[in-house]
Amino acid sequence: MFLHWGISSVKEVEIGWGVFQDVSGAKGAWPVEKYIEQAREFNPTRYDPDRWLAAAARAGFRYAVLTARHTDGYALWPSDYGDFSTKQYLGGRDLVGPFVEACRRNRLKVGLYYSPTNWLFNPPGWPYRGYPLRDREFRHRRPERTLGVPRFADAAPAQMQRYFEVLYAYVKGQVEELLTRYGKIDLLWWDGYDWPEGVDIHGEEMDALVRRLQPEIVVNDRYRLWSEKPRFGDFSTAFENRAPQERPAGVWEQCEAVCGTWAWGGAELPCKSAAYLVERLVRNRAWGGNYLAGFGPRADGTLSPDYYRICDEIAAWMRHSGASVRDVEPGPYPEQCDVPVTRRGNIWYLHLLGETRRARLKGLPRPRRAVWLRTGRPARVSNGEVWLPADRRGEWDEVIEVRF
Repeated sequence: MFLHWGISSVKEVEIGWGVFQDVSGAKGAWPVEKYIEQAREFNPTRYDPDRWLAAAARAGFRYAVLTARHTDGYALWPSDYGDFSTKQYLGGRDLVGPFVEACRRNRLKVGLYYSPTNWLFNPPGWPYRGYPLRDREFRHRRPERTLGVPRFADAAPAQMQRYFEVLYAYVKGQVEELLTRYGKIDLLWWDGYDWPEGVDIHGEEMDALVRRLQPEIVVNDRYRLWSEKPRFGDFSTAFENRAPQERPAGVWEQCEAVCGTWAWGGAELPCKSAAYLVERLVRNRAWGGNYLAGFGPRADGTLSPDYYRICDEIAAWMRHSGASVRDVEPGPYPEQCDVPVTRRGNIWYLHLLGETRRARLKGLPRPRRAVWLRTGRPARVSNGEVWLPADRRGEWDEVIEVRF
């Protein structure tokens, strides 16, 4: 579960990116000062993360990641670093702590997202907001594409590094707060630096700090300049809003916005179906990956009825077929089976997606037993093929448990 939340939910604009004309999203670009004004209205009086995460737990989610601070710089906890957090705008109210506690009560692993990029960072002596982007007015995040001008400010490397150190001290301070104030944190989800090549982002130092403060933490691969390849982290996040076309190497996770945008973008935006989310999950598990499904809480701290409907529908599928995705290994798909396969020892789970009614096995002995998990009825095995009964349902993944 990926939860993008912050002041952007007030006017339902794109979180962080909404200040740029070329990234702004459906609600358009918001001038910086207008975007910041949302902080004065952001007051989640109905914030109840227990309700969010109880529904997630019923649906089989096993970890949740909250955007503690996105690229707009608004920290959801009263930070002693910077001047744009709940400390200045919500009377010091902490929104991260209740999320962490609710995760633990609902037996979900605790994940925190943190973006070291901060478009609105503007301390004394800083060249200008958005530095080192050349465009001071936030018209274009990628001016080299849209205007044909360089992306970054024209500054000597030594000067660029000197200013980066100011940002780094702030980032380091906030990360230390997140990793020391709330007990055990299971996952840290970085989101990269938008700075030019050649800047030293102190990757080894930051990685060592994180692992010293939280020795058992899992970290993604995005503590890096966006122009560089990943150098740190425990898993790949290369498949944002897209599915892999072949089995990825190593440990990986696909993240995807479920309802049009990452943060809350309004009730008019349609959400992907629960059946779609299950399909993405099983396809990823069959290739050894995880699926991080993104939802956006509303400004008052509630999640939409669509969220709870989706969770309830996934929970119903998990009741009969959840064993096929929990604590399983990837199977030999497509090498020895023409549908996605997960397995646990000598038990294989064949995932028949869409209208598929049969799976073909290759180079394997005849199964000792084959059962349709939804109903408990036997599946027909003949000539290396395993068939569902004729009355299979429509779009949902139907799972056949095969024992060899």
